[in-house]
Amino acid sequence: MATPRASHTATLLPNGQVLVAGGYGPTGYPSSSAELYDPATGLWTTTGSMITTRASHTATLLPNGQVLVAGGSHPTTLASAELYNPATGLWTATGSMANARVHHTATLLLSGKVLVAGGSGEGYPPLDTELYDPATGLWTTTGSMTTEHVDHTTTLLANGQVLVAGTSGSGLNRGKDAELYDPASGLWTATGSMGVARAFQIAALLSDGRVLVAGGTSHSRPLGSAELYDPATGLWTATGSMAVTRDSHTATLLPNGQVLVAGGNGSSAELYDPISGIWMATGSMTTARRSHTATLLSNGQVLVAAGTDTVQFLTSAELYTADGGGLTLVSAASRLTHGTAGTFDVNMPLSGVSGVECRSATTYNAVFTFDAPVTSGQVTVLSGTATVGAITFSGNSMTAQLTGVTSAEIVTLHTQNINGDNQPHGDVQFGFLTADADASRLVSKPDQTLVQGQLNQPVTSANFREDLTADGRINNSDLQLVKANKNH
Repeated sequence: MATPRASHTATLLPNGQVLVAGGYGPTGYPSSSAELYDPATGLWTTTGSMITTRASHTATLLPNGQVLVAGGSHPTTLASAELYNPATGLWTATGSMANARVHHTATLLLSGKVLVAGGSGEGYPPLDTELYDPATGLWTTTGSMTTEHVDHTTTLLANGQVLVAGTSGSGLNRGKDAELYDPASGLWTATGSMGVARAFQIAALLSDGRVLVAGGTSHSRPLGSAELYDPATGLWTATGSMAVTRDSHTATLLPNGQVLVAGGNGSSAELYDPISGIWMATGSMTTARRSHTATLLSNGQVLVAAGTDTVQFLTSAELYTADGGGLTLVSAASRLTHGTAGTFDVNMPLSGVSGVECRSATTYNAVFTFDAPVTSGQVTVLSGTATVGAITFSGNSMTAQLTGVTSAEIVTLHTQNINGDNQPHGDVQFGFLTADADASRLVSKPDQTLVQGQLNQPVTSANFREDLTADGRINNSDLQLVKANKNH
């Protein structure tokens, strides 16, 4: 970028470009400059400057394609607002808020109006909240919050309500408090409290409607913990903690449903998997950052821009590629060798109902096939009873040995860091039910009939499931295995 900045805003425009505006610069004072990033060229260009210098303000993309910027530090706290028009590249003044605010939040409601809440004002943090109507360009006061919120988060829920959580400053002792805004009534009501008091945290709406809150500070201590809010119950529950404590970091919901958290305490980044509730390391940024921005681009990449490395304000930007540069898991299977008869695979679908491995073995081979050659990677057990042993690579495939598998269970395996990309590559369920030759998920008479029908026949790709002992022969041992596991 042309201008170093931190505590700025970044907004994805309808044309795919990203508008960055304001923020603090090397002088310590806010800037009015704005720039555009074009993903097609990878270049930044300057655009019209804001009317007023601002930092720690909010920016909201309106349904009409314009961007509303409100409040912030001038360095005095601002009540003014202005609009950016991408068609002209110019800013125009719009109605001012009733209260000056900084470190507040702005949320686009389903109605197209913008809710501004919390923050510091000229004096005590305002409890009242305000609505901006793009049709009139005016602000109106709406319901007051039950407690003050500064350096907090707000999240638009699937039901149209808005969740606010956390606070700093004089209200830190109430930093666990959370409340809901109902646009239909214009009222705020308390909801379940977080387990930990937080400020400067991140919040991300997950694909299943829950809200992930992670990191921040509590009584000046940086946090690594995370928790989930369930709108259905109004309660918070703890989830996996990050490996690194973070505050003033960023969070981005990726197309695969995972959440990318970056910076806030160095250059590292982590991914949260909502299915397992586990964080995993991913590729680090080239530069340590805090008070930066992260924007999900139309092509699925994440643009991280500017911020500070605690020594200087930054102009640099970088891109995160969520899919590991295009390497994709295309199939998975459980593989066993049946003596001299050959090697046969039981397919394990990448989604939906798992396949059923019916063969009895001390060591199983979980085979993952990708759309390009694989030379390194990791496999871990997310659920079920199994131990991952040696991992080998051949062509486009990665094979992990599994031991300690019980005779009736589903083991979920997680693949990641393929070819050193530090990316997740999918979770696959491997079903195990010894002697379930017909894959009905119940060992019963039909399985015995199948085995009896193939007694003493050569083992082929058509009947290998009846060779339950995987010894290359379909014989009485296989029949006994069915009887021993009947009704499992």
